[in-house]
Amino acid sequence: MNKIIDFAWKIWNQWLKYRYVDPIVSFARLLIIIGAGLMTPGGVWWLVVAFEIKPEIIPGTYKINIGPETVTIIGSILLFAGLCIGILGIWRIKKVRSSCFIYLRGLSGMNDSPPIKDLPPKYRYGEVAHLTMDTHNEKAEKVLPYIDLFKKMFDGKVVSMNLDAPTIVFAGLAQVPVLYIAGLKLSTRDNIFLMDYNRFDRSWHTLDAIDDHERLEIIYPTEKVNDDVALALPFTVDIAESQIPKHLRDRTIWMKLNSKGSRTDSLSSNEKLDAILTLINNEIRNLRGKKGYESIKTLHLFIAAQASTVFKLGALFQQNIYPNLKIYHFQGSKGIYSWYYSIEGSKIKYQKLD
Repeated sequence: MNKIIDFAWKIWNQWLKYRYVDPIVSFARLLIIIGAGLMTPGGVWWLVVAFEIKPEIIPGTYKINIGPETVTIIGSILLFAGLCIGILGIWRIKKVRSSCFIYLRGLSGMNDSPPIKDLPPKYRYGEVAHLTMDTHNEKAEKVLPYIDLFKKMFDGKVVSMNLDAPTIVFAGLAQVPVLYIAGLKLSTRDNIFLMDYNRFDRSWHTLDAIDDHERLEIIYPTEKVNDDVALALPFTVDIAESQIPKHLRDRTIWMKLNSKGSRTDSLSSNEKLDAILTLINNEIRNLRGKKGYESIKTLHLFIAAQASTVFKLGALFQQNIYPNLKIYHFQGSKGIYSWYYSIEGSKIKYQKLD
């Protein structure tokens, strides 16, 4: 008996959650309302109506009476149909609209709980399975094994959801190299949606802004680059040339926003982000095909961008095409780049700068 009550209570809670957001459940709700109205004594549908049909060709008179019994039967049928369609609709939502929410807690002061309340309703209609990756208390050299372990946990969670293509939502803040490696490791699936943090109203949001069609201006170094070249991406704040290590300053490719320049939330449109990251990805992929860059072995990345931008840039990494990478962390308190992660083939290492 308790199992039946628990099942009924679960269905009721799911019904309250989805009754206004899914067309199938909404239709089921309409059937239940009409069915219940027909079955309610004294209701507006509780009528006795008589129709007389007198065909001219066929002799005789045919009378159809719709009274309380007929109304009750129709109401019962509609109520039962509504319940069945509603249960089917809830099952469909959980299969089609369920999501896995990844929360990267990489900076001190972030909330302990993932911001599920900030998810758009379309990602909250089904089951929301969430995983939190805490790296804010870990030293940079110890974060890499933790990301590998989290990747296994993430894959296991997705498999346990038993869905063909679950929606993956990422929200997180961390140092630039950590975000890049997280994107490289975790973003191996389709249906990944990104969220960014608004520091002014302290809430998370998806990248739903309108594309303003701002793109990139690319400035190449005039000096010979030899084996190493740097790539600077100043999207949220300017990167001073003096902050870049001396041996790379005259070998830096600058990719700058060509309209409004560096600013907060400069890439808050999915369409704009995809267009700009495609340009960056193609530049890196084809770098050694450019005249004077044929011998490039290592590309040094200096990035000032939103967390979502860095995460998705890491997701575009192509091991067999990219040169070796070094992704640098800027230590704001000292105004210098203090450490980096290097990627050589499948090996990722931490290195502190002297």
